[in-house]
Amino acid sequence: MKGTAIFGGTQFFAILVNLIRGKLVALFLGPEGMGISSLMMSSMNTIQQFSSLGLNLSIVKEISKAKETGKEEKLLLVISIARALLRITAIIGALFTILFSRFLSNITFGNVDYYWYFILLSIAVFFTTMSNGELSILQGYRAIKKLAYASIIGSFTGLFVGVPLYYWFGYDAIVPAMIVLSLVNFLFYRYTSYKLTIKSIIFKWKEHSPLIKKMLLLGITLMIASLLGTLANYILNTYIGRYGSLNDVGMYQAANSITNQYIGIVFTAMGLDYFPRLAAISQDNVKVKEMVNQQIEVVLFLMAPLCCFLILLAPLVIEVLLTKEFMGIISLIRWMGIGLFFKAFAFPLGYISFAKGDRKTFFWLEGVMGNLMSLVLGMISYFIWGLMGMGISLCITYILWGGLYNIITKRLYEFELSTNTYKILAVLIIFISLTFLFSFLNDTFFSYVFMGLSTFMCSLFCLFHLNKRLKFIRLKNK
Repeated sequence: MKGTAIFGGTQFFAILVNLIRGKLVALFLGPEGMGISSLMMSSMNTIQQFSSLGLNLSIVKEISKAKETGKEEKLLLVISIARALLRITAIIGALFTILFSRFLSNITFGNVDYYWYFILLSIAVFFTTMSNGELSILQGYRAIKKLAYASIIGSFTGLFVGVPLYYWFGYDAIVPAMIVLSLVNFLFYRYTSYKLTIKSIIFKWKEHSPLIKKMLLLGITLMIASLLGTLANYILNTYIGRYGSLNDVGMYQAANSITNQYIGIVFTAMGLDYFPRLAAISQDNVKVKEMVNQQIEVVLFLMAPLCCFLILLAPLVIEVLLTKEFMGIISLIRWMGIGLFFKAFAFPLGYISFAKGDRKTFFWLEGVMGNLMSLVLGMISYFIWGLMGMGISLCITYILWGGLYNIITKRLYEFELSTNTYKILAVLIIFISLTFLFSFLNDTFFSYVFMGLSTFMCSLFCLFHLNKRLKFIRLKNK
């Protein structure tokens, strides 16, 4: 809960700073400049994703396990190997960007006029790969406050360094601003890790080849699974655009953007704090069962009120964050509100196989079956119900996904949901379902009154049970 609160707070702060930055960038660069900036950023992220070989999460896993043993020598060895691997992948990513700069410019912008941008971008690719690696080390070390500060530093660097560069140099400052941001992040992460006495030691590659191979294979598995997710999303958007309209694609992406900003904070925070803790005790099935049940309970108590508020305030959220032209996605966002609740249930279960290093189960479940299920159900739902069907498919996907994960983890790792978790899940489903059903009342006034009451009761229930576990509000008897 503490980790979620710290990360969630800093993520919320980072979103606010990025909104201000986005406004100023739009003012100084205009639509064309923002387009160039967006394309350069997406190019860097794609190259970096490939060049890092998905090592970041596998590094978190191995460092968490090494830290749990209490043996400093083993911890330093894992960190030293991680840094060595990251240096190699960072150099490969930078060299690839330089060597294929003309090709990258051509496929990104349709001409080779921007190849110098990509040559300079190689520096940002290098430092971004290295800084993400240091971030993974801090995450594995579970330095929660340090990670939170890093997020704030990155947001402020983008605002106070990037924006002035845009003001003075216009389009020519786009890549230099990215370089400065990546360099500052790397220096801050590296300095922070050394303050935690995380030092490197000399090692021989041959002696530790099993550990190196293990980290690489797990990372590559994650990378391929992520790429399959990107491919599934691309196919789904193409399907909507071809059999529906580009307007529907825009509406769907707008709904995704709102829900990710509004509720994605919880998932980001959970991934940063929960995964290292789970990886550290991954070989003990009894401890895994206890931790996963606790995590599901906490995240459901956090998500249920948020989902109810999303259903209740969907029109207001659209009006504030978008425009009245997007009012057609109210029903879509409300369905997504229900779907995100079931995603919150399935999310902690999904980490178990990866934390245990079970590459095959993770790849086939998360990479193949999960993305295939999401794609097929999305296409069928859109065909039957139109744009609203994308929200319905999200609900169906994560209901099935949660059930499937529960069955498989029980069979493979002796994991079981506790009776208490089932009870909490049932009660919260009732609250969310009532809030959603009240939105269909013909009388607008009574619809919002009943939705408000249901949301209020859900919030009270969750607050009471969180307080029962955490004692953050102490009530004295008369």
